Amino acid sequence: MTQKADCAASIPIKNHRNGQALIEMALVLMVVLMVIFGGVAAVQAIGAHYTVSQAVRVAAHQAAVRGSTGGLMDDQEYPLASAPGPVAEAARTAFAGSVFAEPQYATIRVRCATNPCRRYSSITVTIEYAAEVWTPVPGLSDIRVNRSATRATEQDTDD
Repeated sequence: MTQKADCAASIPIKNHRNGQALIEMALVLMVVLMVIFGGVAAVQAIGAHYTVSQAVRVAAHQAAVRGSTGGLMDDQEYPLASAPGPVAEAARTAFAGSVFAEPQYATIRVRCATNPCRRYSSITVTIEYAAEVWTPVPGLSDIRVNRSATRATEQDTDD
């Protein structure tokens, strides 16, 4: 008989906190989703920064080797996707290998210190990139990258 009394004492009394687990799961889920979405946005931003940096480096090298702005009028912005000339083509090639950035969201500007470009003149390539973040993160709506590179031209202009 004492055994039955022990068993009856171990049965839990009805718990009045039925929704506690649901509330805790909702709070933890919000934090976990923010970490995941924030991580995806961070990876996208890092990839876009890397891609734009590589594109501007390659375009500046192309401009220096050619000794010109490569068909781009000095100090005017062009959409990278449709900009004329081998300098813009070199930048588009750098964008082509990237998952994180696309050339239609970028603009390019090429400026030579002298007009026309002469040997040893500095030539500057600037690429500005702006795109929306893939995942919804509060307070973060877009990624903006502005990079420029300057090189000395290696020959007189060939435009």
